[in-house]
Amino acid sequence: MPLELQFVALKSAISAKVLHSYHQDANWPSAIELPHDPRGKVVWVSVEMKGKQIAIARLELAPPEFCAVSEVIVRSKYRSQGVGRWFMHRIEQYCNSLGIRRLVLQPTSASEKFYESLSFHNDPYIPTLLKKDVNPLLPKMFLER
Repeated sequence: MPLELQFVALKSAISAKVLHSYHQDANWPSAIELPHDPRGKVVWVSVEMKGKQIAIARLELAPPEFCAVSEVIVRSKYRSQGVGRWFMHRIEQYCNSLGIRRLVLQPTSASEKFYESLSFHNDPYIPTLLKKDVNPLLPKMFLER
């Protein structure tokens, strides 16, 4: 990929203003205030390029069972350039480094084929969710910041 991308686990939650900006850019309904998790099991991650944040995702961690991925948004200017695919691969590596072996998410109808192309498939118990078992042989990733 020609873009110089960096995966960042954020130290604090995305602000409501930033989340609203991403939702507007993605033509999603107005951002709702997502509750803070006092147990520290929610982590926001982002993709940065040259110090500028270009994508975000919310991870609800439940090690070692699973990570629920939501709010995955790539800024419109950077879509269709492989950023989303790169981001999801880094999320898998991040979860693997925490001992988490499964990702789950609830796709929109527009994003379902994208996640299926990344080997996500329907959960037999909750048909609205897609799941993917993380390969434990993925190299552990060292994160900056």
